[in-house]
Amino acid sequence: MEQKLLLIVKFIIKKSLFLMGILLASPMILFTRLEELITKKRAGVIFGWSREIISLIPTILGEFVRLGYYWGVCSKVSPDATFLFGSMMARQDTTVGAGTVIGAYSIIGHAEIGEQVLIGPRVSIISGKYLHGRPDERAEGKSIIRERDVISIGDNSWIGQDAILMASVGENCTVGAGSVVYKEVPDNTTVLGNPARKVNVDMPKKSEPPLGKD
Repeated sequence: MEQKLLLIVKFIIKKSLFLMGILLASPMILFTRLEELITKKRAGVIFGWSREIISLIPTILGEFVRLGYYWGVCSKVSPDATFLFGSMMARQDTTVGAGTVIGAYSIIGHAEIGEQVLIGPRVSIISGKYLHGRPDERAEGKSIIRERDVISIGDNSWIGQDAILMASVGENCTVGAGSVVYKEVPDNTTVLGNPARKVNVDMPKKSEPPLGKD
């Protein structure tokens, strides 16, 4: 009974903080939506200013202001997501699932992030490998064609600190700290390094029997 009561109290507190975050972010949400209406979604000046301002709000208050703002202006952001200090979303068409944590100072480009994803500090999700054109286009003096991809991260995946993602990551994956992902990572895979490569996860060894016993 006490445990149920505690869960109810936690739920009420969390929802109250979420509503407070929406309220505090409401002026920026309103101006962002007005800009969309006036420019027919061709400009994102107010969105750019707002995301920089809210990224610097400290403590749990900042977490809920960021959540409230992105919930109010982005395509689909779960009210159960978390945006830590300094984190920033570069695009409004990015989606974030329930239970996902965006680490401190992480920058998220055009992405579809699943549920229960843990993104460490200073992670960069770039919208594809050729966002600024292909190397041969620059070398041969051709006009640069910007290719923008949607980077997806599957449910229950962990992205380590300082990782850079230029390709999608499947479900139940682990991307090691400092890794650079430029090829798609299939489900249930651990990758590490620059460029990121699949690694075998060591299984726990069986305990040795005590000395003197069979």
